[in-house]
Amino acid sequence: MFSRKSSSILLLFIMIFTLCTSVSFAAEVKPLADDPGVYYPDTHTKAKPGDMLVSNATSSKGLTGHAAIVTDNLTVVHIGGVGQHPEEISLSRFFKRYDNSVKVIRYTSSRDAKKAGEWARTYAKEYSDADYSLAVKLSGFDYTYCSKIVWQAYYYGADVNLGNKRPNSTTIFEPYGILDLDDTTEVEETGDWR
Repeated sequence: MFSRKSSSILLLFIMIFTLCTSVSFAAEVKPLADDPGVYYPDTHTKAKPGDMLVSNATSSKGLTGHAAIVTDNLTVVHIGGVGQHPEEISLSRFFKRYDNSVKVIRYTSSRDAKKAGEWARTYAKEYSDADYSLAVKLSGFDYTYCSKIVWQAYYYGADVNLGNKRPNSTTIFEPYGILDLDDTTEVEETGDWR
């Protein structure tokens, strides 16, 4: 039925196909340890979802500092201030905008941190028209401020209550308060923090 030459060619084709298929599947299941990762600008620290970023490069109505959260896409969600809306920007753009004076605070549970990062990305898309305001409850979504987004990401996304705040509280969750939270570690500091 098949000649010896045809059988050899068919066998060669099957071997090449099998080899190529197994190589492509192996590439898809690459372990995270081999992932080169995304690093914070001008550092040797890998960005991770849920990382909280605090900058000392701003001040708004006596409230010093600025905060943001790293998403599961390794972008940043924040709101810039009065007249601004929640937005998702690149790490490099965030660091450049805030003069590279940023502390990176990491929550101890990477699973919860990733959930918080996912929630933040979704919030920025669904509430891209939310307005900036400091006189609001922590539980509302239509009015927000920078560190409130971080608090909500952990509270609603990962069931973690940063700073043990009540959702109906109008007490401000301050950006610098992130620096002293339980179950967190400062993993990077850039710029001038004197």
